[in-house]
Amino acid sequence: MARPASAVLPTLIIPRMNSTKNYPMACYSPNMITTPGIFRAGGIDKPYLYAFTLFLMQILLVISVTRIVGFLLQPLKLPRYTSEIISGFLLGPSVLGKVPNFSKTMFPLRSFFPLHSFSHLGLIYYIFTMGLDIDLPSIRRSGLRCFWFACACTIPPFAIAAVSGVTLHKMLGEQTNRTAFIIFISVSFSMTAFSVLARAVTELKLVNTEIGRLTLSAAILVDSFAWIGLALAVAISESGGDTISAIFTLISGILFYAGCFAFVRPMMRKISNRALSGKEPVGESEETAVLVGVLVSAFIGDLIGIHAVFGAFTYGLAIPQGPLSASLLEKVNDLVKGILLPLYFVGSGLVMDVASLRNVDSAIYLVALVFVAALLKVLGGVLIAAAYDMQVHDGVSFGLLMNTKGVIELVMLNVGTTRKILGPQSYTILVIMSVVLATLATPLLNSVVKPTRRLVYYKRRTVHWHDPGSELRVVSCVHNPRDVPSLIALINCTFPSKHTPVSVSAVQLIELTGHTPAILLLNNPMSSKAKYGSQFQSQSAVSHAFESYAQLTGGLLIRTSTAISPFMTMHDDIVTEAENRHAALVLLPFHMHLAIDGSLEVASHPAVRNVNKKILELSPCTVALVIDRGFSGISTRGTPPNVTVLFFGGADDRESLALAGRMSNHVGIEISVVRFLPRNSNTSISSLNSEDAEVRERYIDEQCLGEFAECSTLAVFEYREHVVRNTEETVEIIRRVELEGKDLLIVGKEQGLVGSRLTAGMTDWSEFPELGPVGDLLASADFGATSSVLIVQAPQSGGGLADSTIVGIMSDRREDPGRFSSFDPR
Repeated sequence: MARPASAVLPTLIIPRMNSTKNYPMACYSPNMITTPGIFRAGGIDKPYLYAFTLFLMQILLVISVTRIVGFLLQPLKLPRYTSEIISGFLLGPSVLGKVPNFSKTMFPLRSFFPLHSFSHLGLIYYIFTMGLDIDLPSIRRSGLRCFWFACACTIPPFAIAAVSGVTLHKMLGEQTNRTAFIIFISVSFSMTAFSVLARAVTELKLVNTEIGRLTLSAAILVDSFAWIGLALAVAISESGGDTISAIFTLISGILFYAGCFAFVRPMMRKISNRALSGKEPVGESEETAVLVGVLVSAFIGDLIGIHAVFGAFTYGLAIPQGPLSASLLEKVNDLVKGILLPLYFVGSGLVMDVASLRNVDSAIYLVALVFVAALLKVLGGVLIAAAYDMQVHDGVSFGLLMNTKGVIELVMLNVGTTRKILGPQSYTILVIMSVVLATLATPLLNSVVKPTRRLVYYKRRTVHWHDPGSELRVVSCVHNPRDVPSLIALINCTFPSKHTPVSVSAVQLIELTGHTPAILLLNNPMSSKAKYGSQFQSQSAVSHAFESYAQLTGGLLIRTSTAISPFMTMHDDIVTEAENRHAALVLLPFHMHLAIDGSLEVASHPAVRNVNKKILELSPCTVALVIDRGFSGISTRGTPPNVTVLFFGGADDRESLALAGRMSNHVGIEISVVRFLPRNSNTSISSLNSEDAEVRERYIDEQCLGEFAECSTLAVFEYREHVVRNTEETVEIIRRVELEGKDLLIVGKEQGLVGSRLTAGMTDWSEFPELGPVGDLLASADFGATSSVLIVQAPQSGGGLADSTIVGIMSDRREDPGRFSSFDPR
């Protein structure tokens, strides 16, 4: 008969190993690792008695609690770090530990070794990925100003902690090494969580601003200083007051750091260069070798006395950013951050006990020092900003960002506890203050740290302006390489030349995920290689395509960049880029691409559609959304494209006409304007000052059509008018025009006061209402269009081409209403 599980519990025995000392040894039964199963005799009555089963239960409990707490705190927009710390606190002795038998059942002492060992393995790989994320060359590019900003946010907190360290050590009654304690507290006060900061800078849209770049570069310097301070504190603590031992530990750490950069970095660079050149992609053998190297470096760091996490961080820092580092991030991050790292937080929570706060005066003193150190960082940022003639707002933003707290601080606090640098009371206070500062930082960052709007009014926010020879500034959005050919074809139709220059800012949009390096990369125009490897291989192809086109085209300036954002805020990158570039036009690819059978299918992420909607809503300039049905192939055909403008009237259609007017600079291009007029519109249009809004709008439309006819001297120009009575006739005319085999149909999103009567009812069954009634019709699979479509929207703010603007442009060109007799309507 099988004995009950309780009868075979491991017992502790004290054997005599030699004549002078006793060594404790825990004996266990191999049958107590996994359960025998619920269907066996005497089965699983108490699963928590079995080691591996208990470990699985702990993992499931930890993941469940952290996800639930994260979900509950989501409306507060707190960082994930905060929710995981709170989860560990809830599972620890301060909350659920008070429940009878909870800690004894779920977290017995015998389970601490496997739990902590497994969580520390995840911690080692997480710290390794932090080293991978840091770009050391960016520090050199930031210059001396970055150094002074880093000093301003490091030296004052470090100094106040160093001065108060002796008093604090005495008040807390710490039994640890005083010198190591002072160094450790000083480092803790001055450090910054780089990984959390990088994501915050990206989400706040500061990454392509001066203050964003300065903050990221300064954080790298501050974190490097913090790791050196941590290694020094650990070395002093481990030496037990032995100066020679501490010196040897520090020398060994320096040699290990130098060895990584002397031997590891060149090897990793060769692997990355081979992958970038396409000769040999990063394979499983290379990735496995690097991941094993993490364990080796952690073992060496622990062996020489500087802690395993420092060895892993140095090893990750030595690996240059490229295809190898990006591939490793993809492989490691999801498992580490999703499962292993929460275990580490719970382990930290199990150590933290509010009951250890017995000395209230010392606790208040330490809390006050933490807040003073945070304020000194802000003050230091303001002073250095003033010294460099920067705005006070930028200095405050810098100081708040440098107060970002995250996992790395908790790691250092745990290292301080395990290495006997911190006592339980100081550890608990510092962990709580870390959570408090992280919680306070989020609303402060959202309310204070905002990218400044650099321009209120855009003189050139539309395609239509008085000087056709002026530079046309375009922002082109790219979601994947399939978008590039149609965008280049459209840019080519705007006829870039020395007399009609075009400046294009091509922005590839990449979703910000948990393992995406949080920066915006401004590509080197002399190189087609992407800097961040496999995550950005498509970005390399996009950059190369645009740069190759620019080299073959005169009068064209290309600037390529990569914006990394979550889909919810991705539109802000384009709106900000359009503002900063004073753009007149934003080109958007439709979220659906042409399939093999001729239909449209979703090729990009479905969320791209919402991004396009937001850009259409918020853009400060004209937006043109392209539905590509083969227009990208006109460059290979060798003949000029056949373009038709469907003109109903209104601001959007006038912008469509202005864009077609820009295309008319091409010799031989065929441009047709098909105008739709209501049957019963006999009202005179000879006066702009008419009180009738429709008459006023028709007058402006006539003026734009007249100007377009005068400018279209090189293109093959055709003008047709169709008088229609209702929506059915409008659809029929559009169908007949589409069947003529046009390469590109250009139409405004909205049809104005006059044209709205001709499209009434078309929106009742809209599939894509963001395209407008006619655009939705041409995109619909039921309509069966084969031509590519360009839907144009004038700026929403200011109404696009305002009446006063039109009058100012055309005041010297007004003619009688009969001026269009030369159009030869057909």
